[in-house]
Amino acid sequence: MILSLILAVSYLITNLELLQPKLKTDNFINPNDNTIENLNKEIAQLEQDSKATKTYTIQYKKRVDYNKNPTSSEALDYKDSIIEETFTPKEENKQEEKLQLIPYQNALRDSKPKIVIIIDDILNIKQLNDIKSIDLKLTPPIFPNNNINMINATNKLDFFMIHLPLEAKKYTDELDTIKIGDSIGRIRKKIQSIKSSMPSVKYINNHTGSKFTANKKSVETLLSVLDDNEIKFVDSRTTPDTKLNEIAKEQNRLILHRDIFIDNSLELNALNKQIAEGVKIAKKRGYAILIAHPHKETLHALKLAKDNIFKDVDVIYLNELDEILQNAKITQYTQKAS
Repeated sequence: MILSLILAVSYLITNLELLQPKLKTDNFINPNDNTIENLNKEIAQLEQDSKATKTYTIQYKKRVDYNKNPTSSEALDYKDSIIEETFTPKEENKQEEKLQLIPYQNALRDSKPKIVIIIDDILNIKQLNDIKSIDLKLTPPIFPNNNINMINATNKLDFFMIHLPLEAKKYTDELDTIKIGDSIGRIRKKIQSIKSSMPSVKYINNHTGSKFTANKKSVETLLSVLDDNEIKFVDSRTTPDTKLNEIAKEQNRLILHRDIFIDNSLELNALNKQIAEGVKIAKKRGYAILIAHPHKETLHALKLAKDNIFKDVDVIYLNELDEILQNAKITQYTQKAS
């Protein structure tokens, strides 16, 4: 009997201790107040953002010996297709076939050549802030995402693009990738989802995509969906077998493309060499499009280039270049310089 009484008292004391915080909390929280609900939503969003960032970071570090060679997905995808671009005389014969460079100097508003620098693989607000700190008109392609904070920050930018994952021959980031053979319905749903969250988007470039962009039917399907949504495609050119050139000529339309990957190597001399190569193309043709990634070494090199390598060119957003060429009624899709 005594033992039962002791156990009963112990049970009451334990449950009172558990109930007490709840009773105190109930005294302070208005049942009609949305504070808790809003806090829960914010916590859920932070957890989702953290998970997405962690997943991508894991994939990023799975790349070939990341610590010694933190290269980009596009560069790896490109290397799966052909030899890395080096622009040295010894490698000339190993380069892909080079087509005649068409000079566009007369299409420019002034005598200065134009440079477009695309910073791929933008995933979070910190990367956006790092890019802004360079104080150059750098064009950021943003990965499609549902992060409301990132969407709000992106929509406030002067200009941005979407970085759309397309199927590669070998390399994959385990992202929501559009693949060859995907139905027009699936592609349309993906593009319309992007447009609904970022309605001001006007340009998309490919993340990887060596397999997809080499498949003419798939490219034509994607372009038709983008046309319906008034979005232009920019070819990151991760393969020499890209069909964008062929399609552009058939349809007599201008499709812009990358000329140079800046950061295949993150050594300052190598970065400067690639940047200088882009300037050389711009001086010869009138403009050049360079792709880089938000590595601290790359951003540091671009910051240093502001007062030296870029002194004779204008760094502009991609849409500004497109407007110049469109106003000059240029429809010829050009391959990279020799």
